[in-house]
Amino acid sequence: MSISILHDEPITGDQSSQPKCHTASLSTKILSKILVCLIMIPVAATALLFILMSLSFSLFFFSLYWFLHRHRRRESSDGLLSPRCVKSLPQFKFYEPTTLYGSECVVCIEGFRQGQWCRKLPGCGHVFHRKCVDFWLVKVGTCPICRDRVWNL
Repeated sequence: MSISILHDEPITGDQSSQPKCHTASLSTKILSKILVCLIMIPVAATALLFILMSLSFSLFFFSLYWFLHRHRRRESSDGLLSPRCVKSLPQFKFYEPTTLYGSECVVCIEGFRQGQWCRKLPGCGHVFHRKCVDFWLVKVGTCPICRDRVWNL
């Protein structure tokens, strides 16, 4: 297979001869620039739109994450009780020979004895040793048995 090359001038060994440059007319150059602009403007606009959409989606999901995380943190901190609030919960001395509240405190797993200070939680009615439940409520803020919130009185 042979390839034929067409030349305007014959090839000679003389290096001094330079090939002829074809000069394009001014209207062709202008038309070329206009076509490049007509192609590049939509491409640049599409790239800019893609960047703006990516930033807006990122901002939206960051805001959503921040809101949910902040809401969850506020919700968990609302359940905690201050030591002063815990001390205001109802308390009583345990004197019943047969108990309505169960036989032991579920925090320390020890039985109730006559004369011990106990607390009955106002929301659910569960009973615990006063020291056990006070420590628990300051750390957790919910009933150790049913996990109901303990509202201050």
